[in-house]
Amino acid sequence: MPINYLIPPIFSMLIFILPVPGTIALRNVLFVLLTLLLLIGFIRDKSYLRVSNLNTSLVIMTAIFFVFILYVFFHSIYISEVIEWSLNNLRRHLFYGFLYFIVGLLIANFAYKSKSFSIRSLLTILFFSMFVHIFYIDMVALDKLWNANEILRRYGGLIEYITAANYITNILLAFCIAELVYRLRTREKILLVSDGVLYLLIGFSIVSSFIEGLRLGDIALVLLGVGSAVVFLYRNQDFSRRKRQLIAASLIVILSLPLAYNIAMDPRWAKLIETVPMAINSADSQHWLDHSQPMPKTESGYAVGGSNYERIFRAKKSIDFIYSEPLGIGYGGDSFGRAFKKIYPDYGKEVYHGRDSHSAILSLTIGVGIPGLFLWIFFIFYASKTSIINLKKNYDFFPILSIFILMGMFSRSFVDTNMRDHIIMQYMIIFGIVIFLTLKRNSIEKSN
Repeated sequence: MPINYLIPPIFSMLIFILPVPGTIALRNVLFVLLTLLLLIGFIRDKSYLRVSNLNTSLVIMTAIFFVFILYVFFHSIYISEVIEWSLNNLRRHLFYGFLYFIVGLLIANFAYKSKSFSIRSLLTILFFSMFVHIFYIDMVALDKLWNANEILRRYGGLIEYITAANYITNILLAFCIAELVYRLRTREKILLVSDGVLYLLIGFSIVSSFIEGLRLGDIALVLLGVGSAVVFLYRNQDFSRRKRQLIAASLIVILSLPLAYNIAMDPRWAKLIETVPMAINSADSQHWLDHSQPMPKTESGYAVGGSNYERIFRAKKSIDFIYSEPLGIGYGGDSFGRAFKKIYPDYGKEVYHGRDSHSAILSLTIGVGIPGLFLWIFFIFYASKTSIINLKKNYDFFPILSIFILMGMFSRSFVDTNMRDHIIMQYMIIFGIVIFLTLKRNSIEKSN
């Protein structure tokens, strides 16, 4: 069987299996197989002879990412306090993320060159390989409502981990909203579905946001709503002023519904304003050094705890760690726990070892220091700038989606640990595909 017919199903299986717990071995087998097939195709088609024709922006972007990986590698050897631990974490998270980014570029190049597999097919397969998870979540919730008269909350379906499921929901909504805005503005489509099915997909994805019930994910959707409204209004002369305003407002309102629902259902919002100053002012509370100590209380007598307090407390302590160790202590998902043990060696040995700061950006900075943080932000900045420049040149689906993916990933990295495990791999392979096609936009006219 020609490799052209093997690559799409293997790619689909990999995307589907990535967030499912307990599938690391299968994930690795699929990834290696997909990579080998793509490399065989790359060599067979003599694409390596055209490397000199690569887009300059793509080369620079990849080089920045690679330099970032090299920096973390040398940091792990010469600065990290535990070399083996840091190198192992680099391999498992950032290096694999880089490899997935490269494979994203390769599979986008495969679709770009292929005569039997279109770019539209690639994006549609990518979308529905993830959407299966969201559809399952919605169907289980519907069954629960129908048979038990209960509204299901905090459920992640086959993925189990709610946060990981919510990342997929938000990525799918980024796809859908980018597609919707693109169709409204150009009357063309990328995803191989009708307008009616597209609206249905948006509905399913928003319902899954209600079910997952993650405040930070819902806030990210509000940002997506604002971003999509701005992109829709950009140089828009195709609609009347009233219609432009109505559609832009509708995008914001629709994507704000999960947050409104969350505020109504989650009692933690009511205590958030009171908790913030308490968390900052009591960051040295003995409770967080030794959980047998009493928990701090607000002026109204509310015993703080849970996500509200812990996230703010850990952010405050992370900033303290960064100030005291600006070059970092070594890269790792549990860098916060190691830093905590270093400063407070007599406390929290069981509690904090292996725990993170609830912020990928803060954990990264604790690990690789301020120089490493600047390198990562430079990569995000350059990628965003490239996407925006291409959107200004030509109003197209791919730069829109690229901006939405980057905006969602980077904004969540301040409040979630989304730069580790399968999550960064998922983001990077998708971004690799989208940024390649952003820079090859003039050749998307072929379709099935």
